[in-house]
Amino acid sequence: MEKINYSQIYAKLTKNLSPKIKNIFERRFGIKSDKIETLESIGQRLGITRERVRQIEKAGFNAIKKHNKETADKILQGLNYYFQEHGGSKREDIALADLGGQKNKPYILFFLAMGQGQFPKICGKKDYRSFWSTIPDAGAKVKESLDSLVLYVKNHGKLLGKEELFSYAASQYNLDKKAILSYLELSTKIEENKEGKIGLVDWPEIKPRNVRDKALLVLKKEQKPLHFTRITELIDTLEFNYPSKQANVQTVHNELIKDQRFVLVGRGTYALSDWGYFPGTIKDIITKVLKEKQQGVFKEDVVKEVLGQRLVAKGTVMVNLNNKKYFQKDSEGKYFLIETQTA
Repeated sequence: MEKINYSQIYAKLTKNLSPKIKNIFERRFGIKSDKIETLESIGQRLGITRERVRQIEKAGFNAIKKHNKETADKILQGLNYYFQEHGGSKREDIALADLGGQKNKPYILFFLAMGQGQFPKICGKKDYRSFWSTIPDAGAKVKESLDSLVLYVKNHGKLLGKEELFSYAASQYNLDKKAILSYLELSTKIEENKEGKIGLVDWPEIKPRNVRDKALLVLKKEQKPLHFTRITELIDTLEFNYPSKQANVQTVHNELIKDQRFVLVGRGTYALSDWGYFPGTIKDIITKVLKEKQQGVFKEDVVKEVLGQRLVAKGTVMVNLNNKKYFQKDSEGKYFLIETQTA
């Protein structure tokens, strides 16, 4: 439909209409001024009722369909094909862009209205954005489908690839990819991130709200512990920040310290607790290892466990392990917590 000369067709369809009808169309759809007026405001300007304006508008559309039936039908068929190709519904702003762009918006609105109920506009609500549809009771049906998609993503608990979501939605609703994408565009609760992954809008991977969320995205992308200065650089490099705003090194460090999702594993280096790291000092980690192994643990095994949790030298681990205030070695060379040995 992008090849259609909308202004030329509009001129042809309205050529023989009365000046009053043309005036109402021009005001109603912003044909000349790009300012869309309501039935009420047009009525006030013309000194007639809102209902009378509606009647004149309807009469104009009926006249067009009577005297230019072939052209009108062709336009309406094209619009219907567009919506059917996208599952019967399409988000308002995207439909306008697809069908003709900003310069043709007044004419697209005119042609959609010419359908006289064939393409009802559904105003946005909490769960979905404004859209046009050819589906009967579209608001309720779209909400039902979106609720199901949201629940599926929520229960999945992590980001989804498009193909996985397509597969689920196709099996549930027998929709093709274009239709499923249209549904996702409508949702106010599901979005796609920069990497093409889909999740809930309140997940940090979709909409990072603060420095900590952005640091989380950096570590998840890099999949390895990083120094806070490198995390700061990547927040900007990976475009998790606004272009006009740069992450501050000290702010990043301060925020990481306060968030339990991050674990300090080396001097200034952080990892994610989701990776199996747990907080605490070297002494705390040794204590945890010995508590879990009630029969005592050889030095090599303690060192291995601690080095799996912290980026420190082996000597640092041994200094802590040889602290006789907390740990004791038996005749076999196994280490115990002193409180456990005493018990």
